[in-house]
Amino acid sequence: MKPETIAALFHARRRTDGEQWRTLANKLLSHPAPVPQKALDAWLAAVPNSDSAWAIKAALMIDAALPGVAVGASMLTVDHMDLEQTERTELMWTGPRNGRFPIRRIDQVLYDLIARAQRRILLVTYAAHRVPHLCRHLEDALHRGVDLRLIVECEEASEGQLSSDAKNAFPGLPEAGAKLFYWPLAKRERNQAGRPGKLHAKCAVVDDVALVGHSIAKRACSESRVKSVPY
Repeated sequence: MKPETIAALFHARRRTDGEQWRTLANKLLSHPAPVPQKALDAWLAAVPNSDSAWAIKAALMIDAALPGVAVGASMLTVDHMDLEQTERTELMWTGPRNGRFPIRRIDQVLYDLIARAQRRILLVTYAAHRVPHLCRHLEDALHRGVDLRLIVECEEASEGQLSSDAKNAFPGLPEAGAKLFYWPLAKRERNQAGRPGKLHAKCAVVDDVALVGHSIAKRACSESRVKSVPY
């Protein structure tokens, strides 16, 4: 098997649910010959995450002449290395598709993480608009007993730099479930023009996984500067 095929399988495994990965691998194990493209497409259609299906297909197409049993065995070997338990950092692209390398959409990653959340969800954002799909995932998580905390910017504290409170993007969340936090104006430093600092960090923590926007490294407010307000 080509080294690039192995590398692509690792890349695909990191984007795929373990049970779905093993189901596909076992199907491939039953084919001593190369798997027909039609059959492979049908199996990949059963993978609910389109990004995962795309990454798997990209890996298998590097050497389409490989027997299914060889590919299945390689997939199980990759899975056996317990990638999900290995701490790692992964870069994700938020721009448009470029056709040169696999792109994993940040929104799909967030939805997948929230759908599997068991303990906690922390979301930090400056602005939020038109997120009904996200709200549905968050509501489901609350019903599962997940602790949900939102740290957002508000119009008043930003002194007009934000036209609408970010909390308005989450109208359907149960009042008793979500905990809302904001950065008090009195705790903010001001620039030379007298304008207060903005909560421009963008990140999410779901159980033990963190998604961090690049700008958060420039400046982030500490937990001691964040104040809770009723939601």
